[in-house]
Amino acid sequence: MSEIYFEPEPGQSSAMANLTPPKKFLWAAIALVVMVFGFAIAASVFGIGKFDSAPFSAVESTWLRFVDAEDGAILVYDAQGAADKVMIRIAPNTNQFLRGAMRSMARKRRLANVTPDQPFVLTKWADGRITLDDPSTKGQISIESFGPTQVESFMALLPSTRAAAMGLPPEALGVGQGMMDGRPAPAPVP
Repeated sequence: MSEIYFEPEPGQSSAMANLTPPKKFLWAAIALVVMVFGFAIAASVFGIGKFDSAPFSAVESTWLRFVDAEDGAILVYDAQGAADKVMIRIAPNTNQFLRGAMRSMARKRRLANVTPDQPFVLTKWADGRITLDDPSTKGQISIESFGPTQVESFMALLPSTRAAAMGLPPEALGVGQGMMDGRPAPAPVP
């Protein structure tokens, strides 16, 4: 098999030798790359663009333990009071967002070699945010960023919401009496 060789037209030089990008374009591309890296470094050093919410005080907080039941339900225990008392039973194949959030937190715990019996902290903040914190891994999920339906599913776990659903005053379930067992509400994660 013979090779194919393209010769330039008589009196013409090879067109391939003249294919170089314009120098102005190269300098502009280099300047753009340097500017992008410069802005990225400046932003990380000076905190430009960093999301920083002002710290608010906790309005209500509760310590919860989540346990998977054999039938696929999730049993929610009050980790502040009687540890053997099921506070809420979440039926199988319902409340998928709560299940997904708990799977995410459980995965972080497994990776950190934390036992599943450690409680989570559900907190309602003065600015209206609802957070689920894992003090053992320092993980936090900001529930309100997922919409009002998800907020409702976690609000149902707070003592004031449960007391209102039962027609009881909030104090009946320990609301407004401070955090039990000397455990404070978690600090907002910056």
